[in-house]
Order: sequence, then C-alpha cells, then structure tokens
Amino acid sequence: MNEIRITSPKPFQNVGATFVISGKVPLSWLTTSYGFSRDISLELIDIKAQTILGSNVSVGRITLLSKILGYVSFKEVFQFNQLNVGFIKDSQGRMTIKLSGQNEKEQSIFIPIIVKELEPEEGVDQKILECHGKIGETIKQYENDLKDYYKGLAEIAASRKTKNDNKELHYLYGQNVGIAAEILKILDDTEGEFDQYTYSEEDQRERELGEKYKDSIEWRGPLLRGIISQFGGFELRVYSDDHDKHFHIIHKEKGVNARFSFPEIQLINYKSSGNTISSKQEKKIREYCLQPEIFAKFDQEFKKRLS
Repeated sequence: MNEIRITSPKPFQNVGATFVISGKVPLSWLTTSYGFSRDISLELIDIKAQTILGSNVSVGRITLLSKILGYVSFKEVFQFNQLNVGFIKDSQGRMTIKLSGQNEKEQSIFIPIIVKELEPEEGVDQKILECHGKIGETIKQYENDLKDYYKGLAEIAASRKTKNDNKELHYLYGQNVGIAAEILKILDDTEGEFDQYTYSEEDQRERELGEKYKDSIEWRGPLLRGIISQFGGFELRVYSDDHDKHFHIIHKEKGVNARFSFPEIQLINYKSSGNTISSKQEKKIREYCLQPEIFAKFDQEFKKRLS
C-alpha cells in the first residue's frame, strides 16, 4: 500500500467549524532515516493556492500488525479558529486540505472541502467553483513554472556576465572605456533613456519572463514581496523592515540603490551605492511614481507594512 486512504472528509464534503480527519496512511509516508514518524503534515489552502495554516496529524501506534499490513490508521478532530474565518470568506467557503508524508513531492493528497456557512449570500463565483477542485494541479503548475522562471533568470544572468567579461577584456586592451565608465556616462547623460545601455536586451528578456510567469511569482509571495513596479531595468521596492515611509529605486547592474520619500517622492540619499542618478532621471522617476496606479500601489504596500 503506497497511497493514503481518506475516510473523512470526502472530497467536496460540507464541514462545520469542527470536523474529523481520518483514514489510513502507508508506512512509506512515515519512514525517516531514524525510523517511523508519528505525524503526517497538514496544510489548509485557500482558493488562491496559498497555505494559510500548517499543522500535523498524529497517527496511531505503529504495531507489528501495522508493519505486516503496511499502514496505520489515524483520526483527529480539526477545528477552525477565528484567524481562519477571513481567509475562508475570501475563498467563498471553498478550502482545500493537503496531507503529506515525509516525501512531500511524491506523497501528497489534496481534499477540497466546503464551509457552507461562510459562502456569500449571493452564491459562489463560477470561477471559484472551477478552481476549487484543481488546487493540487495549480500548485504543481506554479512549481514547474517557477523552475522555468529560475532557469530563465540564470540564462539572463549568464548573458549579462558574458557581456561584462567582454567589456572588461576590451578595457584591458584599450579598445573600450570599460563598463564602469559606460554606466556612469549613461547615468550622467541627461537626455539618456533608462533602457539604452549595455544590458537593455537582458532587461527586456527579464521583464518578459516576469510577465510570462507573473501568476507563479505572485503565488510564490515573500521572495518578491515589496516590489511595486519595474521599468527600464529599475525596481521600485518597499522593504518591510524599513522604519519610516520611504522606498528604494534599485538597479543591480548599474549599481544604483536610491532612497525616495513617500508620499513626497523626493530623493533622500543613496544606500551603499557608488553610482547616482541624474536630475532628469530623478524627475522621470518622480513622474512615473506619481501615476495614479503606481502611487496607489505604494500606498497599499505601506498600509500593509504598517498593519
């Protein structure tokens, strides 16, 4: 027996605030380097495929009979708490339980459940109904997409490195002014556009990659949390651990990390940055940030950070 058998809850079962999770789990799900674990992992997942709760379910005592049969029974009472209510309402009463063994990638099962008391009075959106039974597939797709995304980023980074190495080599032989001088020249050029520089092709590829996998990146969550927008190779970022209301304008390849105030959108200073931006570039940044949709994103991010 290599698959878990669920007795309760059944897929799409209506559950209350308290319900029983029970079934039989194969010993292969419990096997560790030190013997057998007494727990399987439990996650409560919302309709956006985000885990809102992580816990464990304890299995029964592993006996000689269990070892002969290859499985052990489990039964545990699960209870929602007040912290779960908001997420369940946002998912219109549609949640998913994920149970996993020691090898999560190969030993997982997803059980869609319904908390009918928290459905909207006007009924559940059709899109949510369609997504509800596919949470496991959605998560797998996001994980595969992120692998492709990281692979693409690595290829872009390799392309940048090749250009950088070539620039340094040309500089050594007196055939070019070198990448540092070129970056400074563009940064100081008041008429220059942000994306007209050595790595413009790579920046464009990175933007396209981010757009292609934006759903997976958003699902990934914390690794990109705080990025408001990107343009011309620059990131507009709010850090959760900054103490006052300011944001950063970052360009890794140009070596720029500038602090701007919010809501004034004024340049404050630079953080560990050897390169600066010109006055005209500062003006362009201010104009971009003052666009209603971008300004609103900043406002939302600061409210989230301070809440």
